[in-house]
Amino acid sequence: MSGEGSKFSGEFGEKIVDELFKLIGWKKVIKGQDIDCINDDIHKGSSGNPRKTHGVDFIVKYVCPLVSRSEAHILVSAKHRKNYPETQRGKTTDFKSYLKDIAEATECYPSHNSYLESTPGTKSKEISNVIMWFNGTEGSENESVINDIQNFRNNENVNYKTVYLVDNKKANFLYSSIKYVQSIDPNYKFFYPDTGFNMDTFNRHHQGQVLPVQYINSPILLFKIVESDGKGLIIVTEEKFNGEYFERLLQLARLLTINWASKLIISFPNYNSYAHEKEVNFRKNKIEDNEFIEQISVKKFSYLDFRNLGGEL
Repeated sequence: MSGEGSKFSGEFGEKIVDELFKLIGWKKVIKGQDIDCINDDIHKGSSGNPRKTHGVDFIVKYVCPLVSRSEAHILVSAKHRKNYPETQRGKTTDFKSYLKDIAEATECYPSHNSYLESTPGTKSKEISNVIMWFNGTEGSENESVINDIQNFRNNENVNYKTVYLVDNKKANFLYSSIKYVQSIDPNYKFFYPDTGFNMDTFNRHHQGQVLPVQYINSPILLFKIVESDGKGLIIVTEEKFNGEYFERLLQLARLLTINWASKLIISFPNYNSYAHEKEVNFRKNKIEDNEFIEQISVKKFSYLDFRNLGGEL
């Protein structure tokens, strides 16, 4: 790709990321930051010379709803390419390069002003990384690279923290799920289950506008809605419908909605009432709580194309 084309592709990817951030409530965003390198004895540039700075596409901060009085700091790398590499080796090589860059920036990040400025009321900080790696090829909106690079070897001993990889498939699930829930209730909130780390009775929230980074590439997303007939939980999953999995989601939903929900919607990407309703009824009838059974609806959500957030490519 030419330099001009590469620049356009990168800007297109950053526009997608900008719009995704708005959807998931990541509002405190610093874009295009240079972080001074404080480990130039071990951090080398592509020429082998000591680094002076690390470039980071985005720095995100928010008060974490899953860990009491904790501030999340997220360094985000945005990559938009015409294609993913064709081979597993090529995908792994590119990912390791992206990981090395963001990991080294993270090592030097504690000296940055953004890290040094704490949000009032917080007592701890957690740094994590997100690599958003997108493919712009037509028809590839649900293409994934994650399975190809799960077992890579860290031969260079890169000192990385928690890293979340968001590829086309994960980004499109995130985008399509949110747009689907918006069509049901524009005032939806993300639902926060108890984690054991967010038990502060004064600052505890069960729902909010921020999607915690821990869920950014999750195969299940939880939403709370409030309608005229009561409060409800929507579970959207990227997994295809099958009876055993549906039953596990019912068990999860029952635990999450005790004493507050009057409606439960579980949505699959391939649900078909003609093909699946018999299995749904079989699994529901295994539950003795009739009031809970009456709350359950099973629906289909449709995949869109998250890359439309960047405009016409």
